[in-house]
Amino acid sequence: MLLKYFNSNRLSVVILFVLLPILFWIPSFGREAIDVADPGGMPIGSWIIAFNNNFRVLASLIALLLIILNGYLLIQLNTVHIFIPYRTPLPLYFYCILAISFTQFHWLTPALVASTLIILVFYRVFSAYKIDRISINFLDAGILIATASLIYFPTLFLFIGLLITLLLIRPFIWREWVFSLIGLLIPYAFAFSAYYLLDIPAGDLFSRMSDSFERQPIDFRLSQIVNWSYVLFFVIISSYYIAKAIDSMKIHARKFFLVFLAFFCFSLLLFFVIRGAGAGMLYIGAVPLAYLFTHYFVKCNRSWVNDFFFAVFILLLVWQRIN
Repeated sequence: MLLKYFNSNRLSVVILFVLLPILFWIPSFGREAIDVADPGGMPIGSWIIAFNNNFRVLASLIALLLIILNGYLLIQLNTVHIFIPYRTPLPLYFYCILAISFTQFHWLTPALVASTLIILVFYRVFSAYKIDRISINFLDAGILIATASLIYFPTLFLFIGLLITLLLIRPFIWREWVFSLIGLLIPYAFAFSAYYLLDIPAGDLFSRMSDSFERQPIDFRLSQIVNWSYVLFFVIISSYYIAKAIDSMKIHARKFFLVFLAFFCFSLLLFFVIRGAGAGMLYIGAVPLAYLFTHYFVKCNRSWVNDFFFAVFILLLVWQRIN
């Protein structure tokens, strides 16, 4: 019964999914304003941190709205391309569940802003799937990734995921590979030009790139450790489920999920390899996980066991809020 209700397109379900992050976020507005240390990140990222320090409540509100916007974009991406064979608001639910779980990050972070640009990358590359001619969508995707990296530098390495996407969903057209590289270079060309015009040594930008690798410590509470242990447990279950079903999926859906897999693996690798990536990488990793979990709960049998699995996500979220 629980899954039957929440997997519907009723307006009440959408309202509940939007209210969920709002209610979870409200106590964070009352926290005493603190200065968030600038970890020596990229130029735009430093401006975001400065804005957060000077306008704490407004920045926190913008962060909440961005999370809801990201969840909405995930719903629309599936509505346009239908790689999950149902129109469902569940991607919004799971993205919000994952993205708001760290109360330590209830402020406007560079990683959150960059994640919105990465979601737009999926819009551009998926739109190129059925284009017969040369597509310039990959130029746009390269620009988006480079811009995201000027905000949150570890996203630069997701360009490899873009190249893998080219292999998965497009025939080999060398111009599209060149477009991707040109797109990656354009924002940096503008950045270096701005540094030159402002008479700022270009070495400052390279120094910021280097500083972005510095470790960003974060203390996890017991409730958060338990929550992400459950997420890992469910990644295993839903991955096994989709692996069994992948041969029966439509070709475009199969390829799109392989793209999500590539980006998830790279986000996970960046989290463990790049010390400066920190837990902010969860905003990007939450995107493929939202679709993975949605696929499971859309296709699974309606039983009390799966209702229980579904309910545990929200119960653990409530525990994190009161803990």
